[in-house]
Amino acid sequence: MSAIELEPYYEQAYREAQPTIQLAGFRKGKVPLHLIKKHFGKTLQAQATEQIANQAFARAVEEQGISVIGTPQLRDIQRHADGSLTLTIAYEVLPEFELQNYRNIEITKLVAPVTDEDIEREIEHLTIQQARLEDAEQITDDMHYVVIKRHPIDPATGMPLIGKQSEEVPVFLRNEPAGSELKASLLNLHVGDSFRYTVPSDNKEQPPQTFHVTVQSIKRVMPAEFSNEFVETITHGELTSTEEFRRAIEQRLHETRTRTISKLMDEQLIQKILQAHDFEPPQGLVHTVLSSMLERDVQKLPDKKLPKDFDIRSYVEARMPTAYQTAKWLLIRERIIEQENLNITEDDINERLDSIVAELNLPEANAEYVRSAIAGSKELQEQLLHEKLMEVLRGYAVITEQSVNSSVSTADTLIHNT
Repeated sequence: MSAIELEPYYEQAYREAQPTIQLAGFRKGKVPLHLIKKHFGKTLQAQATEQIANQAFARAVEEQGISVIGTPQLRDIQRHADGSLTLTIAYEVLPEFELQNYRNIEITKLVAPVTDEDIEREIEHLTIQQARLEDAEQITDDMHYVVIKRHPIDPATGMPLIGKQSEEVPVFLRNEPAGSELKASLLNLHVGDSFRYTVPSDNKEQPPQTFHVTVQSIKRVMPAEFSNEFVETITHGELTSTEEFRRAIEQRLHETRTRTISKLMDEQLIQKILQAHDFEPPQGLVHTVLSSMLERDVQKLPDKKLPKDFDIRSYVEARMPTAYQTAKWLLIRERIIEQENLNITEDDINERLDSIVAELNLPEANAEYVRSAIAGSKELQEQLLHEKLMEVLRGYAVITEQSVNSSVSTADTLIHNT
């Protein structure tokens, strides 16, 4: 920028500083501008450089139609003898990429109808939650709750490790996985019986740990009777019969499973769209996404702050691939939204608010407060826009249905998610 172009900025800086400047012979704020320039000119000009850079950059962005990502950084200032300035500003721009075809993408839709076995499994889980415990002499089946005391064994000597404390561990045998060594070892034992078992290590660098175990106590788990009274109690009177309850469970499992299946379909669509686009997202956007991920993870912690020994480098290394893909998807997503002319209407927002209020079952006064509190939420609008976009993409997709029975691992995941 030439000296003539810079002069208005400098004059503004002198005037803004004038009320705070005091010189001998003048009251504070009454020092003439020519004396301010003489005594403080270079300092005030240097302080004005950042504002000059911001305004010059904003003007260049508007004139040249630049799409800037993140916050520009003033990297270098060169002052010349003629009073002119050369400013070096680093910034990232939206990458140029051609939007690839996002229609007719082939994906799989899992078919997972709710079965009678699913309903009975849920009922059993609920009756066990309300079970009573009775003292027992022997562990005869997996409907037993056991407290064991275990002590680590030295793998070199086969003897209990000296200096290590024993720990008491509760075990409900029904919850132990199929093939569990612990479960198999406990069956048919009495209080006071002992045995050894080995816990596999999740870390390849660490060996499995063997324990000496003693049975401390045995309780037989007596599930509550599944009756009309049971149903009325756990639903607080909303349902009064076992048949009503079975229908309610079936509906809930169906809704949950439907959401899970839709999520799996969405993940397939996003992954295939990402694979079809070959460009690098701006690093600034990637790091912004990474920061948001860290902030969300921190909010999940009990005290909502990072522990003192938190390894930020390991965290960044582990989450960076996800942040990279998310940043890339955000850019593609915006292009698809623009292409499809998608937007959120007042009707969309009101419909979602009605659903939220109905689910919370609030009094009218509280319902209105909730409506007003979240009606203008940016997060709500983003969520609605995402749902609308994915609905459009699913509508374009070529879907092949697949029963979960033909994919055991997927079926297990789906069932556990519900």
